[in-house]
Amino acid sequence: MKPSCPRARRKTLIKRMLPTLSCCLVASPLWAQEAVELPTTDIQAERLGQDTGYTTSQASTASKSNVPIKEEAQSINVVTQQTLADYQVRSLEDAMKFVSGVSQGNTLGGSRDSLVKRGFGTNDDGSILRDGVRSNLGQNFSATAERVEVLKGPASMLYGALEPGGLINIISKQPQYSQSTTLSGSAYSEGGGTMALDTTGPLGDTGLAYRLIAERGHEDYWRNYGVNEHTLVAPSLTWTGERASLTLNYEYNDYSNPFDRGTVFTNGHPADIDYDKRLDERWAKSVGIREVASARFEYQLSEAWKTRVTYGWNNDRYSLSIAQPNSLTGNTLRRAANGAHYDDETRYASWDFIGQQELFGQRHDLLVGVDSEHSDQYRGKTYRNTAQGGFNITSPVYGKLAEPSLVSATQSNLRNQLTSSSVYFKDNWHLDDQWILVFGGRQQHYDQYSDQGLGRSYTVNRDSNGDTFVPFLGLVFKATDSLSLYGNYSRSFKPNTDVDDAGNTFDPEEGRSYEVGAKYDPLPGLNINLALYDIEKKNVVTTTTVNGVSLSEAAGKVGSQGVELDVTGRIAERWDLIGTYAYNHTEILDDPSNEGHRLANAPKHTASLYLSHHLNVPAEFGAWHAGGGARYVGERAANNANDFWLSSYTVADAFVRWESPLFGYKTSLQFNVDNLFDKQYYPSSTGSQLQVNVGEPRTARLSASVTF
Repeated sequence: MKPSCPRARRKTLIKRMLPTLSCCLVASPLWAQEAVELPTTDIQAERLGQDTGYTTSQASTASKSNVPIKEEAQSINVVTQQTLADYQVRSLEDAMKFVSGVSQGNTLGGSRDSLVKRGFGTNDDGSILRDGVRSNLGQNFSATAERVEVLKGPASMLYGALEPGGLINIISKQPQYSQSTTLSGSAYSEGGGTMALDTTGPLGDTGLAYRLIAERGHEDYWRNYGVNEHTLVAPSLTWTGERASLTLNYEYNDYSNPFDRGTVFTNGHPADIDYDKRLDERWAKSVGIREVASARFEYQLSEAWKTRVTYGWNNDRYSLSIAQPNSLTGNTLRRAANGAHYDDETRYASWDFIGQQELFGQRHDLLVGVDSEHSDQYRGKTYRNTAQGGFNITSPVYGKLAEPSLVSATQSNLRNQLTSSSVYFKDNWHLDDQWILVFGGRQQHYDQYSDQGLGRSYTVNRDSNGDTFVPFLGLVFKATDSLSLYGNYSRSFKPNTDVDDAGNTFDPEEGRSYEVGAKYDPLPGLNINLALYDIEKKNVVTTTTVNGVSLSEAAGKVGSQGVELDVTGRIAERWDLIGTYAYNHTEILDDPSNEGHRLANAPKHTASLYLSHHLNVPAEFGAWHAGGGARYVGERAANNANDFWLSSYTVADAFVRWESPLFGYKTSLQFNVDNLFDKQYYPSSTGSQLQVNVGEPRTARLSASVTF
């Protein structure tokens, strides 16, 4: 969070108190900056409260600036930096085990993030943000992540086209104004490991601060072959003046990961084959380069108002090679060598005005902004080889299926573009000391274009546009300093990308949501959040086939109702807890084939419980911290047809960490074990019994770091 003193004092404070300000400046790209004079000691205490433990009192995602969570009329969860470090989180899926109501969806062979929120979500739904900018990257979590914020329910008012279940915003580490360098490394039980550098500090008296994060990873895949490897370099720079500030970020990540379709089911159950044996080929992988860049400029217009200009860009250029399962006869699997080259890009720009206004003795926390966004998803040369049989799943022999080589003219050069421009506003209207009325809306214009094909096979699939207004209305009642109650009504929209055989395009999917909840702090540093919700989404495309021709219409409707409970924070001296529970009932309400069925990959029950303890040992033996817990995912439908199901599972994790000054430097040694009891489980499905994801078995990681 930026220090909340006026900028006229900040330059002097930077020179006189760099160590104190190092934990205050540029910690979040979407910070709040109230024009209130505070003592320096208060600034330090507020920042430390934000960075320690498993809980936090503020988040930036719901208002594009740091606002107390209790003053927001929505459900917000934060996976803090301490949580990420304790459990050595390596992916968004790992981070979401600390959040209620989120499960894994179809990850496209492990190549993409796919998270189902309150029953809704796919691997390409646009619900993952990097510092408030929508991301087109396949996988978004990296060594640059400081924390992860999850905004539940429709979020289209501030962020445009989205599923109604919610969004996930990854907040990046930013430059600091005190010098610090951390060298770290890890060894992985399956083979290989990582080495990393994280260095930050001021650049003389220029008002500039830098940060450089670099990481090299090379780890053996846990199944019988494959390697996960990446090289990441992420420089960033911040300048802070008397009234203005500018932050520039860039991240480069080249990667190569196995493309693993998992295992096959027969008659609704996992085939009786080796859990760790892949059913594809050694050339089946995802290889590419991910880049992210952003710029944020802020200017303090007055004591009460500031303006912010944001630009964001991300790009994922990659190739997929897939040994695609086609059919299974007995133990013989028929496969096809498929592949394609992809180029996915997002460009985003916004101009926001953020401030406080007193009217008739009542405070208004205001956000007014405009934004423009362009998403371009391109699939170039696409390979579709003829399916080939003869692969025995009980005793696989690799090398008989050649790499993809046959170009499909009709499926190549597929481009999907979505361009939008919007104006939006939000007002947290403090009616008195207890009641806050929250309301806002977005007016958005969008254009869609899609085409594909080579030569004579070229066709334009879609060329359309539209306008929509998305409202939000909420109410917060601060019953006491430790308890607030809230309710909201909100809507969402997401343009349809489906086109039927007759060339028909469809109106956007539209969602509406009702939610009530409570946020309670029974003890300092302990948060309890409870939410009840009801969501419906309409204009879902449904398809029927008549005489071999698919005919579709945007007439379907689906629903999701549930309750979520999150308990996070310190429960006693030296004891911290994260506990979650979610009940989510999904139903297809209107569909010619699947009416009454549950939505795919959406469990009715999920829960988790994690405890950590600071051991009370003599100081000469260093500081010891240990923890562990488990997550439960209930039975869920593997597809919307509900013709086979994935069983429930419980997976446990544990860690222990030792910290002590060594030769005058802060040193840490940590040991993590995931899937402690070596549970075999199947987290999600593509909808086909021939493509079911397999969960990672027991693995261990030994990590060490030194900071100077």
